[in-house]
Amino acid sequence: MSTARRALLPAVLVLLVAAAPAAAPTTDPIDAGARRAGKGLKGTLRKLASDRFAGRNNGSEGSLLAQKLLVKKLSKIADGLAPGAGDAAYLQPFVQGNSAGTNVLAVIPGRELPDEYVMLGAHYDHLGSCAPAAGHPDDEICNGAVDNASGTAVVLAVGKALAKLKEPPRRSVVLALWDAEEDGLVGSAYYASDPLVPLEQTVAYVNLDMQGSALSPSLRDKTIAVGSETGGAALRTIIDDAAATMGLDYHFFSYVFGQGRSDYANFGNPTVGVPIVFFTDTTGACYHTTGDEVREVDFKKLAQQSAVVFRTVFALAEADEAPAYVEPGTPLVTFEDAVTFRDFLAAAIPADLALFPPDAQTALLGNLATVEAIVAAGAAEFGEEEGGDLLVRASAVLNRLTALDCPAF
Repeated sequence: MSTARRALLPAVLVLLVAAAPAAAPTTDPIDAGARRAGKGLKGTLRKLASDRFAGRNNGSEGSLLAQKLLVKKLSKIADGLAPGAGDAAYLQPFVQGNSAGTNVLAVIPGRELPDEYVMLGAHYDHLGSCAPAAGHPDDEICNGAVDNASGTAVVLAVGKALAKLKEPPRRSVVLALWDAEEDGLVGSAYYASDPLVPLEQTVAYVNLDMQGSALSPSLRDKTIAVGSETGGAALRTIIDDAAATMGLDYHFFSYVFGQGRSDYANFGNPTVGVPIVFFTDTTGACYHTTGDEVREVDFKKLAQQSAVVFRTVFALAEADEAPAYVEPGTPLVTFEDAVTFRDFLAAAIPADLALFPPDAQTALLGNLATVEAIVAAGAAEFGEEEGGDLLVRASAVLNRLTALDCPAF
């Protein structure tokens, strides 16, 4: 190249750069993280719910295999939360009453408020034995795909998405995978009595149990959030904003509707006082049967739920102010619960009525009519009697759904 041409090159380059169109804005890292949280779910879930893991009952060989898998995945994205080195830093063994098991815990340290914690948790254990599914009398393995390999897979996917952000969230995020939930929430109860980070510095707990499922064909795009009132309007707003980005219809119910049947109950109670939300698709026809296998999981829905969980956890970790704890139960059941339950029933009845035997059809239609009448009477007429009636009917409807043959549709 000649000297003259070499001298002209810088000037030409400046002109070209000046004339070039501005680069397109980069993708919002939150949107990218939410998309990333929907990936990798199928592989993790299939491993956890495979026959090799034999249901992951606490204390079993399958449980030990699950722990190894979970530690392997967590060690790539987060620090161990327990004392010790290597794999031991991720494990919290416990003996409580007649149960023994091992919680698996990790933490992604926050960039500004590392001593404040948002906790995301799910139980990874299932059952050693359960009812045979209809049409599969020879299947003896309770794989627990929906309950709760689904929630476990989401915790790992969300953790990975958080770890891949250019900057970590302001607050630390604890990834908690509980053992012995099926024994009566034992693993999370042990943690609550022997926490690895201070509970008073845990600003919220997001609990996942049974995701990627549907109670009936008409409820495929619907899911449930329980107990968000324990974080006041701030927590509800965060979840509303997160859910608005996806194609799922979130139905919000008060704390009491969870019936204390998942690990959130060890954090949201007044003794501990941590704001909680419990995301669930609740118990369907394959619940606690050998039919709870990978084929029952709706992976599109699971990816959508995982994205909502990512946005919820990220927003909690980034919030200027943490949600303030509100004790649940004042009142136990609200008029909003009645409206939500009416909408939930109206989506499935009568559209899915043919799935049920005649006596169940009559009962379900009666429940819908009663709840519609409660809503029609208005908020001014809603009191403890109506709230109690609502709880009884919600339990009855859920029992009808759970009693369907697996798979029901």
